[in-house]
Amino acid sequence: MFIQTKFYTIFSFLFGLGFYIFMKRAEAKTDHPKTLFFRRLLILLLFGFLHYVLLWDGDILHTYAITGFFLFLFYKREPRTILIWAIVLLSFMQFFTLLGSLLMALVPLDKLDLSSAVIPLENWGVHTEERFHSFYSEAIGNSLIMLPETLGLFLLGLYAGKKDIFRRTKELDTKLKKWQIIMFVLTLPMWFIMIHFFIKNQPYTPFSLMGITMISGKTLFIFYIFTLMRLLQKEKWQRLLRPFQYVGRMALTNYISHTIITLIVFGLFFKKYYPVPLWIGPLFCIAFYTLQIFISHWWLSRYQYGPLEYIWRLGTYGKMMPLKKKSKVS
Repeated sequence: MFIQTKFYTIFSFLFGLGFYIFMKRAEAKTDHPKTLFFRRLLILLLFGFLHYVLLWDGDILHTYAITGFFLFLFYKREPRTILIWAIVLLSFMQFFTLLGSLLMALVPLDKLDLSSAVIPLENWGVHTEERFHSFYSEAIGNSLIMLPETLGLFLLGLYAGKKDIFRRTKELDTKLKKWQIIMFVLTLPMWFIMIHFFIKNQPYTPFSLMGITMISGKTLFIFYIFTLMRLLQKEKWQRLLRPFQYVGRMALTNYISHTIITLIVFGLFFKKYYPVPLWIGPLFCIAFYTLQIFISHWWLSRYQYGPLEYIWRLGTYGKMMPLKKKSKVS
């Protein structure tokens, strides 16, 4: 209700916004901004490939990289054109996802080919080989299938960048409040459907509700973003939320490290109890995310970039640059 499909939407939105910010800054420094971002995407694709094959087939980096190349088609477009394309692409994907969910709900549970739980790190070599082949046979194709969804969200971020909405929060506060309320109200009936479905159906089959879940992901992610924009106008909330910026500045490193630590913890320490009870998942995520805040803060107090962000940057610009922060001279 609150998490699934609500956060990849935010990250995708921020990727589109980040593309705009990167291109504007690169234009001021070089005559070849597209070349720099092209390299940036290629390196991200390599990170995604390694993450997918060696660690986890749920990787999102390769999808972002593949879809990111399509952003070049829209960079010079007018904001209105970008917004129209975003709405059309997202609506197209929502329609077919909703249709698929309705058809899935009609299929008896015993007829569905459900996968069994796989213990993390067990038969790692075999699974790595399987993931290597599935990257080419499935992952790339799945990324293209999801392209309308991912690109639509990227374009919303690009639109927000072109309209400079994050620098105009005070000016837009009335509109933000209006759409904040609208998005929350639109989410409420979808929550009711999810709760009703969960109570009435045992065992619970969430894929039957994927259409509703994805639609609620769009309404609630907009609600989340507009809520944060309004809260961050107040200094009290800026202080309270400031620690999260450290995790964001090391997003790539934290994303990969989360996979590694999760595989180690659940593959080694919970091996006898796998699959683990659902309540352990949220507790683990909260605890590990809190740890990432402290580690990210510690690292960035000494270094300019996260470890993987630094490698990403070296590959993008093709030259060495200092990693460690210069010591302050009193």
